[in-house]
Amino acid sequence: MEREDLKGRQASILRSLSVMPKKILSLHGQENITEFVLHDICQENCFNINKAAYFVNNPDFKCLKGVAGIAIQEVPQGLWSDIWRQNEKFSTYMRNAPFNRKVRNFSQCSLCSIDTPNDEIIEGVARNLGIDQPAHFSVDMKHGNHGLFIYEKNEHDDELREKHLIDGVSLLGFCPIF
Repeated sequence: MEREDLKGRQASILRSLSVMPKKILSLHGQENITEFVLHDICQENCFNINKAAYFVNNPDFKCLKGVAGIAIQEVPQGLWSDIWRQNEKFSTYMRNAPFNRKVRNFSQCSLCSIDTPNDEIIEGVARNLGIDQPAHFSVDMKHGNHGLFIYEKNEHDDELREKHLIDGVSLLGFCPIF
């Protein structure tokens, strides 16, 4: 990628991330804010991710629970001019979105309470969700929880994604979990 293209892409990513806290606060009290944040993180002007799933791993309750999932190919293009302002329409769509439903219905024993290596378990979860070429990482959250982010790598993977994606995913930790 050319240096100027890289600078433009980095500016786009940072612009998207910098307005996210304000957007999160605009929907204060809404149960599915995580879906909105995940949607924006995956957009072309941000990290350009085709498929992503977010889980919370709670070691105290020994539970790994799916919170939100987005598959960009499932999202109708041009349906919303701004999902944050048309939150009821977007929420209705996400409630019925097949990939999101599959992620939200996922629940199993916590990663730390299973003898199988974490990478092996995560590969199985990704395979079950139909995520090709999966990548993942974990972020620390409030109350001793850990956010697990599994996403589909694609031809657009670059150093900017590697550098800033954890910052974007960390914003999911500010969203309520219901």
